[in-house]
Amino acid sequence: MLYVRTILATFFIVVSSLSAYSQTSPVSVLEVQNTVNNLHSQLNEEQFDALASFLDVMSVEQPTGTATPDAEKPGLAALISQTATNFADSAGKNIRDIPLVIKSAFAAGYGFFETRGMSGVLLFLGSFAVAVAAGLGAGRLASIGVGRLKPHSQDQITDNLTSQLRALVSRLAADAAGLIAFIIVSLLVVKFVFADGPDKSLAVALILVVLAVPLIARVVFRFLLAPHRPDLRTVTTDDWTAQFIYRNFVMFGVVTGLAFFLNTQLGVNPSDEKDSLRFCIGLLLHAWIVYITWRARGGLTSILLGDDSEQTSGLERMASWWPKVSMILVSLNWLTQQLLLANDVSTIPPSRSLAGLVLIVAAPFLDTMLRGFVKHLVPDPKGTSEVALNAVEQIKHSYVRVGRVVLAAVLVLTIGKLWGLSLSDFEEGTLGQNIAANGVQFLLVVAVGYIVWEFANLWVNNKLSEELPDAEQGEETEAGGAGKSRLASVLPLIHMALQATIVTITALLAISQLGINIAPLLAGAGVLGLAIGFGAQTLVKDVVSGVFFLLDDAFRVGEFVDVGGTLGSIENISVRSLRLRDATGPVHIVPYGEIAKLTNHSRDYVIMKLKFTVPFETDLEKVRKIFKRIGQDLMENPAHSENLLAPFKSQGVADVNDVGIVLRGKFTAKPGTQFTIRKDIYNMVQKAFDENGIQFARKEVRVSMSGADDDAPLGETQTKAVAAAGAEAADTDSNQQKP
Repeated sequence: MLYVRTILATFFIVVSSLSAYSQTSPVSVLEVQNTVNNLHSQLNEEQFDALASFLDVMSVEQPTGTATPDAEKPGLAALISQTATNFADSAGKNIRDIPLVIKSAFAAGYGFFETRGMSGVLLFLGSFAVAVAAGLGAGRLASIGVGRLKPHSQDQITDNLTSQLRALVSRLAADAAGLIAFIIVSLLVVKFVFADGPDKSLAVALILVVLAVPLIARVVFRFLLAPHRPDLRTVTTDDWTAQFIYRNFVMFGVVTGLAFFLNTQLGVNPSDEKDSLRFCIGLLLHAWIVYITWRARGGLTSILLGDDSEQTSGLERMASWWPKVSMILVSLNWLTQQLLLANDVSTIPPSRSLAGLVLIVAAPFLDTMLRGFVKHLVPDPKGTSEVALNAVEQIKHSYVRVGRVVLAAVLVLTIGKLWGLSLSDFEEGTLGQNIAANGVQFLLVVAVGYIVWEFANLWVNNKLSEELPDAEQGEETEAGGAGKSRLASVLPLIHMALQATIVTITALLAISQLGINIAPLLAGAGVLGLAIGFGAQTLVKDVVSGVFFLLDDAFRVGEFVDVGGTLGSIENISVRSLRLRDATGPVHIVPYGEIAKLTNHSRDYVIMKLKFTVPFETDLEKVRKIFKRIGQDLMENPAHSENLLAPFKSQGVADVNDVGIVLRGKFTAKPGTQFTIRKDIYNMVQKAFDENGIQFARKEVRVSMSGADDDAPLGETQTKAVAAAGAEAADTDSNQQKP
């Protein structure tokens, strides 16, 4: 029993010590060690182990039975109700405190007059007027001086983008120089005129807040809208809209500056007056922006549409509803800020929230300016063919899309900075942070892949616009038309390969950023490729044969070829086949693997030989000279001189038949132009023969009748005999011409 009492006593001593340790001052390590040593000396090993086990069991926290359950969290409806109640209470309080704001403003003004007296007030106003006048004079001189260095008068501006940009930058530089000179000179005058004290601080605040804010708004909107200079306007809108927005936002800057100044005069510590002032001014400014957007909604729509000749349906829809969306965003921004403030939720300052909202609302207008710059930056196509024109349009679209990606990235980063977010916030940490980090990396990879895609499109379209000038093919391109360049024929296939490569690499990298192992995907793709290779040998044969045909430069788009008896102009070169357009209209699809022999009729040059049949009595030397003169005339004709590689000339007698003598002439021309030249040669030969009394040979049937007089008229019997002989000869000739 002694040992039991000893153990229990020791337990209560230890528990009491631990309780005292947790509630009062801590027990030193030395005291605890001495207690344990004394206890161990009085007990044997079994007793000491039993005591230690007992203390371990008792040291486990047991429920006391007095703990209260956690308070139930309010439901969604209760939370919404509480939030609305807090907002209503806060709004009502801010409205009720408006008289306090007015009273405080009057008190500050009364204190200003009371502490200085009438003479002191007049001295302050006179000194401040001198500082402002000096600043305005210095600003005017600086603006005129910079404007003279880089004039921007209306008669010096042309339709050239460089001229317009130079004028815009010159005007902005002049206005900015005037603003900077005003601020610097005004502050210098204040420094020398006012002594250190409240008057000097008040004058500095008036210059930097009340005057500088509207002047900055004036410079910015004068640059963007040019209300009185349509030739310098960066957006497409009418004069009324430009002047209306300009005037209202300058006044907006005046009100904002006065609000900031009044807020500083109410003190630096939070107060009911400052909360009410922030509530009222925020409501006024947001309502003002909604009013401006509504009144100028038609002009804002025209700004968004720009001056593009062809408007897409998506752009028209976006331009029509964006003013309404802007008003909704402005209203939601103010409401969200007030809800957060009323419920004591930490949020970003209202000024930063408004700045982010302005960037979001202004994004379409920045897009319009981007499209305008691209329209002027992209040069006109070198050729006038349809493909060249389409290539230039695609170049413009690619520049716009790349610019939009860059613009969106800048806006997102800027708005995130205003709202207190950065990429470093997405470092590894909690599950939510990891998901956000992977999502951001996924979006970055997709964005980079898209930009690479667009740059590939730009390269291809630039080459197409350079390599595809308008080629005059003549009016009768039956066969043998000149084809496009080799690069222009291969570029579509290169484009497809680049696009497939970019999509594949981007998809794999993006998937890997989500934490998915892409090694099995690569292995599976390899196995699938082998299966396709063994199962579609004909397809592989076509593709490989096409590659070698293209490497050999055997044909190009637009050339006239003969593929095993199938003739036609090449309309398209795909991965596995040719598409040929027959001269009569049908389309032939020829796989590369089935091409055993290919004859190209459009490569380098074409020799055309023409035959003319003249009577036996014709002077052949005279005909030769006529052909020679015609060839010289064609070479001197500007319409044919560049296309004729060798002049038209006579090749002498090609054949003699029962009709007459067959003469042949030939010329060498560029592929596709030979038919127009041939038509002109036929016309010129016919005219020259008429002028020189030369007739073309005609088929005749000569009937010899014995005993007939050459000068005597034929009788009825003789006429029938001649007709019968002619009909027989015609039937014989017709039968000979049949295959």
